Amino acid sequence: MTTRLDSRYTAGQLGQLSGVGERTVRYYVREGLIDPPSGRGRGAHFDNRHLGQLQRVRFLQEAGLDHAAIRQHGEEIEAALAKRGVARRDWEAEWARSSADVARIYRRLKAQRYVPAVSTVTRVEVAKGIALLIEGNHRLPAPTRLAEAVAGLRAAFDVTEQTDQAGQK
Repeated sequence: MTTRLDSRYTAGQLGQLSGVGERTVRYYVREGLIDPPSGRGRGAHFDNRHLGQLQRVRFLQEAGLDHAAIRQHGEEIEAALAKRGVARRDWEAEWARSSADVARIYRRLKAQRYVPAVSTVTRVEVAKGIALLIEGNHRLPAPTRLAEAVAGLRAAFDVTEQTDQAGQK
C-alpha cells in the first residue's frame, strides 16, 4: 500500500499538523532534521513525507534524543535499510502513511472552520508550584534580565531560592 504524497502544506500548516510552530519547521530544515521543501520561492511546499519526517523527529525528541543524535539515528537507519535494499523514500512512506491520516483529520476540522490552536510555551521554574510561562510569540529576555524577573517573582510570592538535595541553587 502506498501513501499519496500529493498533499501540499506551507511551513505554517505543516507545523500545525505536527504541533510545532512555523519557525520550528524552518529551523528543523536548517538543522537537517527534515528535508527542505519541494520547489522554490512562493511555490515551495511540504508534503506528507515531510510531515512523517517531522513526526519522527518529535517522537525521537520525546524519547530524549538531541538533534545530533536524531541526525545520526536517521543516517544509521538509512544505512541499515539500504543494506536490505529498502530505499529512504519507502521507509519515509511508512511514516507518511500515519501523516496522511492526520492530514485528513486536519482538512475535516478545517472544513468545519475549527482548527485547533497550537502554541509553543517556554516554562521557567520560579519555585516549587510556581512557574512563568512565556508563549512562543514572545522573545525571551537576556539570561540576566530573566534571572532578575524570576527573583522579582520569588520576592512577590515571599519565596526564598530553593536548593536541591545536594545543597545547590
